[in-house]
Amino acid sequence: MYEYDEYFDEDLKLKPYNSSEEELSDYLKIVDMILENLLEHRGIQSESRLFSKGLVITEAELKAYYGLPPALRVLDQCDPLLSVSVRKAFDYIDKRTENTGRLLPYLRISAIRIKFELNMTELLAVLLSLYSYTDRRSERILGFLQDDITRKEPTLGLLLTIVKRLNTGFDKTKNIYNLLNDRFLRLFFKSSEEEGAGFPFILNETMAGQLLGDGKEINGISPEAFVYEEETDIPLFFEKESDLIKGILRSYEKGHFYIENDDHDTVEHILFNCAFQTGKRLFVLNLEKILMEESQKVDSILTSLEIYMKVEQAALGVLCRFSKNGPDSEKEKSLEKNAKERLLKRITDAFSQNLVFFYGEETEPYELSVMSIPAINIEFPSANKRILIWNYFVEKDKEIQISEDVCIPDFADCHELSYGKIKRICAHAKETAKLLGSRIITKDLLLDSMMKINNVDFSSLAGRVKAVYTWDDLTIADDQADILRVACNRYKVKNRVSESLGLKKKNAYGNGVSILLYGPPGTGKTMAAQVIANELSLPLYRIDISRIFSKYIGETEKNLSEIFNAAKGANVILFFDEADALFSKRTEIRDSNDKYSNSETAYLLQKIEEYDGMSILATNYFQNFDNAFIRRITYVAHLDSPDEEQRYLLWTTILPAEAEIEKGTDFRFLANQFELSGSNIKAILYSAAYMAGAENKPLGMRHIARAMQYEFKKLGRLTSSGELGMLMGYL
Repeated sequence: MYEYDEYFDEDLKLKPYNSSEEELSDYLKIVDMILENLLEHRGIQSESRLFSKGLVITEAELKAYYGLPPALRVLDQCDPLLSVSVRKAFDYIDKRTENTGRLLPYLRISAIRIKFELNMTELLAVLLSLYSYTDRRSERILGFLQDDITRKEPTLGLLLTIVKRLNTGFDKTKNIYNLLNDRFLRLFFKSSEEEGAGFPFILNETMAGQLLGDGKEINGISPEAFVYEEETDIPLFFEKESDLIKGILRSYEKGHFYIENDDHDTVEHILFNCAFQTGKRLFVLNLEKILMEESQKVDSILTSLEIYMKVEQAALGVLCRFSKNGPDSEKEKSLEKNAKERLLKRITDAFSQNLVFFYGEETEPYELSVMSIPAINIEFPSANKRILIWNYFVEKDKEIQISEDVCIPDFADCHELSYGKIKRICAHAKETAKLLGSRIITKDLLLDSMMKINNVDFSSLAGRVKAVYTWDDLTIADDQADILRVACNRYKVKNRVSESLGLKKKNAYGNGVSILLYGPPGTGKTMAAQVIANELSLPLYRIDISRIFSKYIGETEKNLSEIFNAAKGANVILFFDEADALFSKRTEIRDSNDKYSNSETAYLLQKIEEYDGMSILATNYFQNFDNAFIRRITYVAHLDSPDEEQRYLLWTTILPAEAEIEKGTDFRFLANQFELSGSNIKAILYSAAYMAGAENKPLGMRHIARAMQYEFKKLGRLTSSGELGMLMGYL
């Protein structure tokens, strides 16, 4: 038998390894030395053939076994000489490893041995599997030693034999099932239906790649689990929370935490920066995606992730957010909930020795709270912090500029957006600008990107109104216009002012602004709502009153709750047109209908106060409003019927400047003679313009006369020749 001196050159003992192949060769020499000893012990030198028909034990083995007294008949006695040679061989490798200095990527096996804290028995199991993995000529040798030519891989039984020959103090009563722990077997070897001594050591692909350097890249575990990376020059906008997490990364080698914040970009931004600054990598596991995979695939993903994390000494982020479009039936919901609970339990068990941060929802999920996992809260970015985030991502690309009609401080204050949404909106706006061949991001482009990224779904309860009007289009009394301007200015700075003065701490309700617009029909209430939306650069959604009301108890409140929940965080204006139907005076309770009607009104008052955004209510009947409700409205503006001067302004400005008007058209007469609302004047002018266009002639008094006649008939208004005056001549 060849021993240590023939296998290893002592002159190289103090020299470093030059490659991972050289290290692998030395480790496999140990296996070769052990197997040579076993073959000699089994009498290979006395047999001309290893196998004859059906024979799985040689004559030499039989004689060697039965030539001993019964008390000494142990097939695989300890061999002290082999034990000494193996210890010297490992010492040789340890010395060369120490002199090499750094482990990865040069010393893969030693790195795995250290990082996974392998004991001698576990290391021998790994080396046996590497021996069969790297040299197919080993198949017949392993088959012979295991008394089964079909056994091409080493088994637990062979490992037990080797341990006995190397260790004089081996406990002969020790159960072979407990020789290696389950976690070690799961991380290093493929699962097998065979148990006990027949368990085969077959390296799983991930571990084989780590040991031999021919595995897939560490970034590509699966779409469900990956290394998270972002640009390292992005400022860390969340200093206080980051200091806490960096402290955890430096102080804890293992532990589970939940980060309360529903913007996963914010959490991943913080985790990545903290991991980067503490010399760690960050892995992310998407719980919703992995939940859809089969159990076997889940096991494979978790095992690979566990291996990579141990190799990299990394932290793990587990995204626990699930789609809101889940199952409908209670049975399906229950099954999904149970599946989530089982998956979370598997993850917490699998990564019990790792540092894991769960996140994805604003509050800790119940499934994690019952495990007593501590929670870390990351507050929504303040207005001033949002300004910094906007400025960074807007100015990041020097080739793209922001237009002058965008005021970033006001924009950041009005739009309460998370870090992740701001980042994606800026990226979308820049890419769209480049696609259009422009170097300027306009307000409209930014708003369009915001609508695509910050999507809101009101189902069928509300619809978006395109805001096309500006202050120049709104013809109302100056003092009422001032009220609307003050309301807009308040909304633009509401967060900055309330944060600087500490008003939020004193406010038990929301920080929103509500406006009541009242006046006769056609006085511009809807137009005023659009002007406000344009001024604040916010989308305007008209609430469908007919769909909110329900004759069934509790359904109206449910619909209202759905609207305000959808609007929360969406940065939209809620426009309740004909709002007196919703906010009418509360009545004395004479029957159950009065009781529930009052409760609906009270509920709506509460939701209006709690809403942090802008609410606009329009009504024709101010006297119908409950006084308690009026007290809770921030601003009230009266839009009265226009006087003569305002009517003249409407007649002369509603149509665009390029509209061709016939000479002699007397708008002053029209303003003086007819007390019409702004919507009536608009309807008449538009109708007249289409009549003139059909004739291919300029718009004149005859077109206006006919259009006015049709408008009066539509309104059911009787007209006389005295009222129409000079217009009668055109009819």
